[in-house]
Amino acid sequence: MALVASAALALSGCSADGAANAGGPGKKTIGVSMPEFQSLFYVAAVDGMKKAAADEGYELVVLNANGNSSQQVNQVQNLVTQQVGAVIFAMQDATAGAAGVAEAKGANIPVIAIDQRPQGDVATFIGSDSIKASTELCDFLAKQMAGKGNLAIIKGVLGSSTEIERSKGCGSVLEKNPGIKVVSTTNADWDENKAYNVAQDVLTANPDLQAIFAQNDGMALGAAKAAAQAGRTNLKIVSVDGFPQVYDAIQSGQVLATMSQEPYQMGELAVRNAIKAINGEGGSVEKEQLQPTVLVTKENLDEARSAGYYGPAK
Repeated sequence: MALVASAALALSGCSADGAANAGGPGKKTIGVSMPEFQSLFYVAAVDGMKKAAADEGYELVVLNANGNSSQQVNQVQNLVTQQVGAVIFAMQDATAGAAGVAEAKGANIPVIAIDQRPQGDVATFIGSDSIKASTELCDFLAKQMAGKGNLAIIKGVLGSSTEIERSKGCGSVLEKNPGIKVVSTTNADWDENKAYNVAQDVLTANPDLQAIFAQNDGMALGAAKAAAQAGRTNLKIVSVDGFPQVYDAIQSGQVLATMSQEPYQMGELAVRNAIKAINGEGGSVEKEQLQPTVLVTKENLDEARSAGYYGPAK
């Protein structure tokens, strides 16, 4: 967590320098609105953005909404006032998404949506196929459970596109596996500490729990910590994201598997698309650009570590 916090501070530091020099369409400034930086996904995505922007001679104005929907809407309004050339936007929730896109669209500023799919007209959406990823992951889990047993689900921010899609994908697998009983469904807002508290309660109430599907890696780490403290070393915990810390947890046996995304590459792609939109080439950008996910278990950990999904090794 200290690493994440320091990375977030570094990102905040790079944001303030360019705000006063932001220009209108065609200018070399790109606004970035992220929902938070507790998630290593967003830290890695912005690292990719910074690399691509530096390579192309563009400036980033990076803003952190700190998990607050109203704050994110205000930040997008500020970026519009600064007349940035484009906005790269990962929404906190549906309310922030709709309002943010409408604000930018009203000023004819193109929006590059990343990770979360907002309502409204965006130049492109860059993200993972969360339905496909969660379907593959839960199918793997169902096989590991031999199609029977008790399962707890820990969800992210309710109503976010990722939460909805990951719920849908896993739900389709559970419909085909009636021997698996969902004994608890609770949201923890993508937060590791909240998931730790949720998992403590779930484990206490369900001594015969076999598995946990956490909709992101941070929540899986929280659940794994609660399981370890309760002496429940036989739990099958799976999640989505591919955080480097979860690779370590897979190595140690605390987590069974994750579906790894490619946030660093998504960040680079978002900047390249933003530059095209700024330069009037938005018509050449596909409206939806779904990036691959990879099932990571102990068997392919070394390959996943070397792939650089979260950026070059530091």
